[in-house]
Amino acid sequence: MMPVVRVGRLRHPEKILLEGITRKLSLAVYLVDEYSNKGIADDLEVSLKDWNMAPVRTIGGYYIFFDLPDSSYTVQVRGATYYFDETVTEVQLADLDPRNPVVSITLKPTPSYRFPPSSTLIRGSLWDPYGRGVPEAEIQVKERDIRTKTNGNGEFVIYFRDSGNYDVTTIDEKKLVIINGENPILEIAHPDYRKKIESVVVEEGKITSLSITYP
Repeated sequence: MMPVVRVGRLRHPEKILLEGITRKLSLAVYLVDEYSNKGIADDLEVSLKDWNMAPVRTIGGYYIFFDLPDSSYTVQVRGATYYFDETVTEVQLADLDPRNPVVSITLKPTPSYRFPPSSTLIRGSLWDPYGRGVPEAEIQVKERDIRTKTNGNGEFVIYFRDSGNYDVTTIDEKKLVIINGENPILEIAHPDYRKKIESVVVEEGKITSLSITYP
């Protein structure tokens, strides 16, 4: 599952002057919450692979690196409790605007994420036939770009944030999520197992709980 990466402009230009020495801003990393589509306020760990260099975190939420050689870098983000870790490879400094060298990385929420009340969610656990959680399984809503993966315990959460991605039908006073005329279908894949398909009844504004044996 590839992270979403965008190049943008630094919304809060940073100038650092230490003891009369001006440092060159080489790279600014900005983290975005996929659910809210806003900058992440939590202080996360951002690093460059194979470089022992800690960034400076600014008031505007940027993680900035100074005086880097003009080369290619791998940005690593540890999402802590509420976000999955992400790794973005081959960030070429030469491809960035030297006046605003910003790379924006969108992070996916984990099952521990603090979702707002009345969110439309599928919360599930994926088990192997021996009752062990299945980590690193990819889960996607069929025919929609709504996807996530299981955590180390086999837990996952799917969220329907954009109502333009689905229809709603009312049955027995329940508002049910409908995609292409049917209940949402989850496509579950893992390198060690065959693909599994699971149809789910999802009520808008509610949490749907699942326990799935896989494969």
